[in-house]
Amino acid sequence: MPSRSLSLQNDKPETPLSAVKEQLRFDQLQVRVGDRLRLDSPNPRGRFSVRYLGAYPDQFLLVSMPVQHDVVKPLRSGTRVQLRFVALDRACVVNARVLKAVDEPQPMLWLSYPEQVEAARVRELPRVATDLIVSVDEAEPGQFGGGWPRQALCSDLSLRGACIEAGDQLGEVGDGLLLTVRVQVDGMDQVMLLESRIRTLEEVEDSLSDGYRMLHGVEFASVDEENRLVLAGFVYQQLLLEQFGPGIGVAPFG
Repeated sequence: MPSRSLSLQNDKPETPLSAVKEQLRFDQLQVRVGDRLRLDSPNPRGRFSVRYLGAYPDQFLLVSMPVQHDVVKPLRSGTRVQLRFVALDRACVVNARVLKAVDEPQPMLWLSYPEQVEAARVRELPRVATDLIVSVDEAEPGQFGGGWPRQALCSDLSLRGACIEAGDQLGEVGDGLLLTVRVQVDGMDQVMLLESRIRTLEEVEDSLSDGYRMLHGVEFASVDEENRLVLAGFVYQQLLLEQFGPGIGVAPFG
């Protein structure tokens, strides 16, 4: 596909998503009490979001009881389950067996302690493919004239920046843009306001038409704590989806 590109000198491209699988001990992952995990169960069949409640090393794990439509779903002793979560920049899978389901002092499952955890470590900054419609506005009102804000497509996203696709050029390399991005993290709608700066421009053929579209590689200029947590949660949620499929529970990020 022919293209013309423009970028700032010495602007290094982001590292594509890449993972290396390894075997780790559960205690190496520093899972925190209250972190969300995804529990996959064959009976009742389903994928549930549960919370990590603690562990007795080499003996058992404790997680909250699965709940679906406000109904507790106790699992029988002996049921084999999988826990999936992200910890220390790794997408992790734990195979375990239900030892006991208890109601007091609160509904919880006792699970067998895993001998090993299968973990896929992400190299450098993960970048995930997306299909998000975003609102793009001028960083400074009146900077580019009228017609703002505009809609565009965010086709990939990382903790550091994004690729924004539009039917026309939204600015020059070095110009600032304000992105409004709506995402869903762990089943909850979140809106991020991200100050960004155009770092690369590339004009490519549009396969759906006879024209061209512009790819804008943008770098986030500053991200406050609230937006950083949402951004990290979304990126690692998408990483889990790419690694393990839908229905992910994502642990909080601090």
